[in-house]
Amino acid sequence: MASIRQQRIAEQIHEEISALLMRGLKDPRIGFVTITGVKVTPDLSRAWVYFSTTGGEAVAEQSLEGLNSAASYVRKVLGKLLHLKHIPEFVFKYDTSLDRGDRIERILSDVREQEGWDDPARIRGSADEVAQALRKHQRFLVTGHLNPDGDAVASVLGLGRILESLDKEVVLYNPDPVPHNYAFLPGADQIKSTPGDEPFDATVVVDCSELSRTGPLPAEAMRGELIGIDHHLTTKPLGTVHYQNPGASSIGEMLYEIMGQLGLKMDFELAQCIYTSILSDTGSFRYSNTSPAAMRVAADALALGVSPWDVALEVYESQPLARVRLLAKVLPTLEVDASGRYGSILVTQEMFTETGATKDLIDGFINHPRGIQGVEVAIQFREENERLYKVSFRSRGRINVAQIADKFGGGGHANAAGCSVTGNLEEAKLQIFSAVEEALQA
Repeated sequence: MASIRQQRIAEQIHEEISALLMRGLKDPRIGFVTITGVKVTPDLSRAWVYFSTTGGEAVAEQSLEGLNSAASYVRKVLGKLLHLKHIPEFVFKYDTSLDRGDRIERILSDVREQEGWDDPARIRGSADEVAQALRKHQRFLVTGHLNPDGDAVASVLGLGRILESLDKEVVLYNPDPVPHNYAFLPGADQIKSTPGDEPFDATVVVDCSELSRTGPLPAEAMRGELIGIDHHLTTKPLGTVHYQNPGASSIGEMLYEIMGQLGLKMDFELAQCIYTSILSDTGSFRYSNTSPAAMRVAADALALGVSPWDVALEVYESQPLARVRLLAKVLPTLEVDASGRYGSILVTQEMFTETGATKDLIDGFINHPRGIQGVEVAIQFREENERLYKVSFRSRGRINVAQIADKFGGGGHANAAGCSVTGNLEEAKLQIFSAVEEALQA
């Protein structure tokens, strides 16, 4: 190991030769050279000066010849600058480590491309890894994204029941209220608006790939191990332990797989949650994510006594009067562009005030513009304040609206996504409509 004096002298030589190169050496053979390191012998008689350069091996060889030729001159100049009795003899060497690093990076890049490491549709983690983490810990916080939809509510409740069957302590959490049409699910009244002050062994985030989309979580030291279960398109899974499967119809379908890894079976109440999760995110088994796997899980839920009509009655056929009155104010805001390929609606704070409705009652409103013949992308603007709008997108299938939302820091699925935009209504519409038109043209 080099002594402190050796290190200090090496640093001085490094600094002074770098400065000398910046001022320029007159030898034309020396290219654009960077000093990468200096090593000095214990007796200070010799110093190996390592350098890198651009332009490949031929340029490196020419630069090495020029530097070695200038070594005596460099030594003479440094003799005047460094307060040393003896200036080491300089030996210049080409530093190949950067080339090796570049080659390694190129190899890794090729592997990433060949194996799809950066493919947002790639499965990351596994049901088994999550199952092992669930077994390991005792006290859990379970949450999902803000403004929870059917999948988020049902999967939080479903995971809660799975953990309780393992004799775990569970706190279910979301600061936003459960939408009225999912309040029938078992345990919905147990979802708390705050996580409390007690520490957790683990925090599980479902149906969400970004902590910024959840409610406020406990401090990192209090939340324990972070576990993510998600099926959105993203290259960055959430959590030290995660299961991300963009091919899954819903979190309910993924919970069914995790449950199998735990050696558990559904009871009626868990089956209600998992069925509702799948029903919600497949649009009543109409969307393109309605897969054979989703249908098989739904069939298992029905076999345990879940009634499709009873669930549909709660989810689709039990509207509060305030929701209908709100819809009556929203529909006149419908806009369809001249091409007829995208349409939008607007929900304002004034509308909520006038009808007494709450934001959880707007679920499904966006299906009205999407249901218009010829419309490929439906857009819903929800006013948060005069300078902030929440935007939801729905696609008929040809346009990937997750890519549109991503441009504004949002995300979601190919056919259903969302984001936020700042500015007044005209500015928000200009930004969003421009991005949608660009996607339609592409």
